[in-house]
Amino acid sequence: MSESQPRPGGAWEAQAAVALGCARSAGAYLRTQFGAASPRRYQGAHDVQLAADVEAQRRIVAGLTERFPGYGVLAEEGPVRRWPDAEHVWLVDPLDGTNNFGYGIAHCAISISLFRRRRPVLALVVDPLLRREFVAVEPPSGEPPAAPPGPCVPLRRSTISLVTNYSAAGRVWGDRMSEALGGKCKRVTSLWAPALDLALVSCGQLDGMICHEGDLLDVGGGTLLVRAAGGHVLDLSGEPFHAHGSMYRRPVSFVAARDERLARELLEYARTAAAG
Repeated sequence: MSESQPRPGGAWEAQAAVALGCARSAGAYLRTQFGAASPRRYQGAHDVQLAADVEAQRRIVAGLTERFPGYGVLAEEGPVRRWPDAEHVWLVDPLDGTNNFGYGIAHCAISISLFRRRRPVLALVVDPLLRREFVAVEPPSGEPPAAPPGPCVPLRRSTISLVTNYSAAGRVWGDRMSEALGGKCKRVTSLWAPALDLALVSCGQLDGMICHEGDLLDVGGGTLLVRAAGGHVLDLSGEPFHAHGSMYRRPVSFVAARDERLARELLEYARTAAAG
């Protein structure tokens, strides 16, 4: 199991414990559904919603609201579509990588993050099939950053995740980026589970990510995981990227890598692709 747990007694310990318990419970249910025939409906030309997706969300949201009734909730399957008027808001993606799960591809995750005053303070990503767990909390103000995550992997030896939306324009961008990176790195992947991909970047199992017009529900918590592990997340202007509630239902673009040099190299490719 790959884990990055909050420090015992640290901030948000109670919330992390409850969220992790909810994710584990939903994960146990999802394991019973993987590979089974599951009713699905299409959401647009390429995305699907599964009955397992909806049930996993119901279980997670019920557990969170029971313990923290004053907190708002935004979840992938609705029904709320605007940022709640609450100091604390849970963001829940009950099955990141639904298409993978629905077609028997074991690359998916449960993503839960907690925002306070529209900024993330807690993030967890749980792989229900391989039972990998990743948890991070926002360090207190003034605390030194995490230690550097180790030697840089050069681009030519890197495995890079590309993330985009399901639109026709997004697919064109993905093709253009794959072509730009082709031959420059070891491997380019489009695994369609961005929360899990960011968790893997945080622990070095993936080297970096380029995200083009993603969704805050999919990536907000994962970017905190990368930063908490000492990695780097940059917006397309080259400034540090910090998820914020104002980004909800707006396209989110950034690059992420464990090493700043690799992040800035990926940034140049992202800018080139964005320029057309």
